[in-house]
Amino acid sequence: MISEDRLDELIEALVKIANWSDAYPLKVFPEPDLKKARALLEAGGMTLDSISASCIRHVVEGVGKIAKDALNSPQPKPDQQ
Repeated sequence: MISEDRLDELIEALVKIANWSDAYPLKVFPEPDLKKARALLEAGGMTLDSISASCIRHVVEGVGKIAKDALNSPQPKPDQQ
């Protein structure tokens, strides 16, 4: 059985992830012209794929850290609940 404190910790982690998902609204950060961005990046010796991979890696690592921290937080033993 999961304790109420533990449930609160897990819910807090989910709230952090949900809040992060709202951090970059389209009204503030409209979708870019990806074809134009690709051309400009390639002219500078970079690829849109490497930029995209870097951005998504940052997001996935951040979400992963929130989840891992919540899952790895100390849990009381059954006789301490």
